[in-house]
Amino acid sequence: MTTLYVHEQGALVRKKDNQVLVTRQGEVLRVIPLGKLEQVIVMGRGVQVSTALLVDLIGRGIPVTLTNQRGSRHYATLTAGPSRFAGLRTQQMQAVHDPATALSLARAMIQAKLINQRFVLAATGWGAAAAAISQIDAAWQSLVGATTIDMVRGYEGSAAAAYFGAWRHSLPSPWTFAGRAFYPPPDPVNALLSFGYTMALHDIITALNITGLDMYLGVFHMVDPGRPSLALDLLEEFRPILVDRLVLDMLGTQAITREHFERPAQKIEAIYLNPVGRRIVVDRYEALMQRVVKLPTGEQTPLRRVMLLQAQALARVIRGEQERYIGFTL
Repeated sequence: MTTLYVHEQGALVRKKDNQVLVTRQGEVLRVIPLGKLEQVIVMGRGVQVSTALLVDLIGRGIPVTLTNQRGSRHYATLTAGPSRFAGLRTQQMQAVHDPATALSLARAMIQAKLINQRFVLAATGWGAAAAAISQIDAAWQSLVGATTIDMVRGYEGSAAAAYFGAWRHSLPSPWTFAGRAFYPPPDPVNALLSFGYTMALHDIITALNITGLDMYLGVFHMVDPGRPSLALDLLEEFRPILVDRLVLDMLGTQAITREHFERPAQKIEAIYLNPVGRRIVVDRYEALMQRVVKLPTGEQTPLRRVMLLQAQALARVIRGEQERYIGFTL
């Protein structure tokens, strides 16, 4: 299955027979069979999508996500609607407001994140990795006994400080990195991380929509107008093993260079990937999401499907069909 990213400003996306055509000024940029599409991501206000195609995609259950041109902001995801999931969403609302259930879910997601951070650092061979892993282990042990979500947030924060502290001390020149920062990203490494996290968030949102969960009703991230809190919650366990590993690999192999970034004239304190850089990252990300991993059951499945399986597991816990949620770890 394929995710179609359309980032070329001035492009027209339309349907022809059973295919999706992406054209610009009469030139055909891409042709994709509708039967092979899993989702469509439209990047930028300069991309036009025909109504006929939108209706067909929504009817087929293929979500259409709208972002800004840089892919750093999610505007909306168009789907057929959640009406058939009213029961599940009612149970989800109850779970979010039940302290014990919310704590159990948040703790499980962050436990998985810390384990995956540890995995990523252990594979780097960095001199600073050992000390950071020790601090992550301490946070993980404390997390087991956390009795409030604020405590979970605190342990997650201390682990993140150690984790990205190792990045700060270990990334080679010219990749200066003072620590995780965004809104806007101040350096190329943060620009890569933010762009990668946004792509992964799109996939998480799709998985939640398919499952029927409300992406705005989260447990770890505070519920706030316009914030897809549950999607951000579920994203936590995937950040290290998807995006962080991808970024380290691209930096280490020089697949991305300083030439792939730009400073916008209207926001000179920010650094973003330029169009060529975004295309490279999208291609690498898509290849990674098709990579097959082994589940605890022994089944082998692509990484993108793992997100759906985790969303489905979360729904089973909320319905009371599964005792507890277990985050995905490598």
